[in-house]
Amino acid sequence: MKIQAALLAASGLILASVASAQTAGTPILAATADWDIHSAGPHQSINDTEVEGGKAVEVQTPGTGGIWEAAAIHPVDGAIAKGDRVLASVWVKSDVPARAVFRIEARAGSRAGVSDRFIDLGTAWSRQTLEFVATDNYPAGTTQVALLLNSGKQTIDLGPISVVARGGR
Repeated sequence: MKIQAALLAASGLILASVASAQTAGTPILAATADWDIHSAGPHQSINDTEVEGGKAVEVQTPGTGGIWEAAAIHPVDGAIAKGDRVLASVWVKSDVPARAVFRIEARAGSRAGVSDRFIDLGTAWSRQTLEFVATDNYPAGTTQVALLLNSGKQTIDLGPISVVARGGR
């Protein structure tokens, strides 16, 4: 019995250190729910004790036009170096099952994508991640997180976003 308890405790410590190692790195965007919303639809800050940090932004999307016509943006403060393993994470939920595009992009010009993927949104808070290896150098302040939200008529809640650079390969 004591051996089983010791093994369970050890496996818990191993899992905790693996989870910590997966998010360890240099924060290049500290966790924040301070979103810049680009949409003709209404949006507002809300308090929600069920999301990390207790703060979120509620965005109503019209569902007409392109997916980019309702977007949440936040600049990435730090630099991304070529070869960096980058982990971006965001807390999100929707009033109906929905899809969004989660991307890191250039802040100027054509807003060329650094990395992106579709994410599925459910009706409960979930942490969505975007992981990639940078293929170029991006000086501090030249990239931003963008969530393209207008995949249908829905209300989406956006919690904290964070971005961590975990060093080279």
